[in-house]
Amino acid sequence: MRQLTPDDYHAFVAETFVAAIHFDAEWDVGGRPDTRRRMEEAAAAFGDQVNFAEVDIDTQVELAKALPIGNVPTVAYYRNGKLAIALIGANQNVKARVARLLRGESIGYKDGTEAA
Repeated sequence: MRQLTPDDYHAFVAETFVAAIHFDAEWDVGGRPDTRRRMEEAAAAFGDQVNFAEVDIDTQVELAKALPIGNVPTVAYYRNGKLAIALIGANQNVKARVARLLRGESIGYKDGTEAA
């Protein structure tokens, strides 16, 4: 999965209609593998329709503070180059949320897209 830096962040979220960025850290041994797997599944499902990336908050501190990212794992979802929502937690159905964004629907904590 692509690793983002502050230099390529804005271009990345503007390249496609929808983008998803997984913010995490090496020390997050519980949530990191689950969220990474869910991101990879969504990337496989949506091909080049959606941009997917990761940001290590320990090495990309500026980027994490600019958004701001307070906890990990967090997945930030973008539509039309703008942040739609940033959700904390490994138990997210990334595929379902991305699909809703592509259809122009809203997404959130209690929108029926929690992981099964």
